[in-house]
Amino acid sequence: MNKLFSLLKAMMSEGIQLFNYRAQGERFKRVMPVLLAIFIGIMMLLSTTALAAELKEDGAEFVVLSLYTLATAIIIVTEGVYKSGDLLFKPRDNDNLLAMPIKKSTIVLARMIKFYVFEMLYCLIFLLPAIIAYIINVDVGIEFYLVAITMLILVPVVPIAISCIVGLIISTVSARFQRKAFWQIVLSLIALFVTVLLIVQLNMTSDYDGQSIIAFNDRITNYYYPASTFVNLATHFNLGEYLLFIGINLAVLGITVFLISRFYFQIITNLSTVSRDERYGVKLKFSSVKHSQIFAMVKKEINKYFNTPVLLMNTTLGLTLFLVAIGALCFKFDDFVISLISSTEDFPLTADDLYSYLPSMTFILVAFASLMTFITATMISLEGKAFNSLKSMPISGRKVIMSKVLAAMLLIVPITALGSIVMSVRFRFSAVDSILVLFGVIVIPLVTELIGIMINLKYARFDANNDAVIVRQSASVMITTFLGLAMVLTTIPLTFLAVVFSGQTVGLVMMDAFFMIISMYLYFAIVMRGEENYMKLSV
Repeated sequence: MNKLFSLLKAMMSEGIQLFNYRAQGERFKRVMPVLLAIFIGIMMLLSTTALAAELKEDGAEFVVLSLYTLATAIIIVTEGVYKSGDLLFKPRDNDNLLAMPIKKSTIVLARMIKFYVFEMLYCLIFLLPAIIAYIINVDVGIEFYLVAITMLILVPVVPIAISCIVGLIISTVSARFQRKAFWQIVLSLIALFVTVLLIVQLNMTSDYDGQSIIAFNDRITNYYYPASTFVNLATHFNLGEYLLFIGINLAVLGITVFLISRFYFQIITNLSTVSRDERYGVKLKFSSVKHSQIFAMVKKEINKYFNTPVLLMNTTLGLTLFLVAIGALCFKFDDFVISLISSTEDFPLTADDLYSYLPSMTFILVAFASLMTFITATMISLEGKAFNSLKSMPISGRKVIMSKVLAAMLLIVPITALGSIVMSVRFRFSAVDSILVLFGVIVIPLVTELIGIMINLKYARFDANNDAVIVRQSASVMITTFLGLAMVLTTIPLTFLAVVFSGQTVGLVMMDAFFMIISMYLYFAIVMRGEENYMKLSV
């Protein structure tokens, strides 16, 4: 037991800023994720309270518990599948840790507890507001508080177990191939696709009335045991069912630890066939060809991106939603316009008006996808111990910085440009509007990635024991996520106001100019101070 506690203390201090007892002076890095979580939690509390009040009118206020129990589980499984492989099987301290006299099961249990702490945040952000909303709208007894606390503690167990088992399968299969990272990404995407299909099976398209709400709750409780138990215990507390739920969760945890321990050494041995240094090493070919250094660095960054599954999966959400939105507009916008105008009396806009705003809508979608995709926010930190070797190379810091920005642009721009061109052709944008939208495709991600690299230079982190910690928990990621959300919430009304008061074309010109000015300022800031900050960094 002492070994487990010591192991947990070491893992927590390295992986989670809040537990970093070696970084007492870096308060901002520890406070920022807390502030972000509180902000999201407050927004969730306001929305769940309103939902619970509306459900109460139909006598179905308990649905808020089952709905958010399932939603929390889906979120944990969705992002836990691709994170579990790095947290469990590819930490950088494996060689030292496995040389110690510690049981495999103890190591696995410690890593799962660390994983649990990560995922517990989602319970506090999504499930806790739903519980508070239920308490506000329902006169609950003392036993409900016992059930609520138990659910907050145990709801993550089953999703984490599912994530770890799926991660175990993905790591086992991908370790058999030469291109391990590629197959890990492919299998993770397949797992994500299967998850989406299961969600679709819930058939969440019912009309809003009392009977459909009860039917929807029945579908949730039939699919997911913890949700049905929560509803049963909240409405009719039963001690036997309560103890059974605790026992099942403990059994699930024990079985998961046993299964992972059984294959642990075999998986990490196969995954370690290609070392981190070989994957992330700096391989530059200098020649007389102009810009050959930049070309080599860009190629290196793109290879690193596709060889880091947790980074790829974490930065494709905005782009994926962008493509989904473009597809929905292309196939469903005509039906939407007809339905909106026919079902709404005295609607202020005509069908032609709605179609005329599509270039601006496309611009907003490009802004959303770009401002929520900060790839460069981790590129410095992901160099890890190889960073000092990179600094010793005969290449200027400014070229290293700009090569990372250019690589990120090459990953984002083709996708947003493709979606914009499809919209332009499908809805026959004017040539001027098409060019203005495509100009935004370039300048908006340039702003995003310049901000990301500047913040990563300021808050670079080289002490993480795996890539998932850098991508999900570092201060630079937290800051850029918060900034991206704020910039999206600012860009949408600014674009709307510019188009409404200045016209479609002039409004887009104003927004393009706005982002171009910001990008020029950021570029010159990097030219003036970026290399100095780069040279100050050290592992």
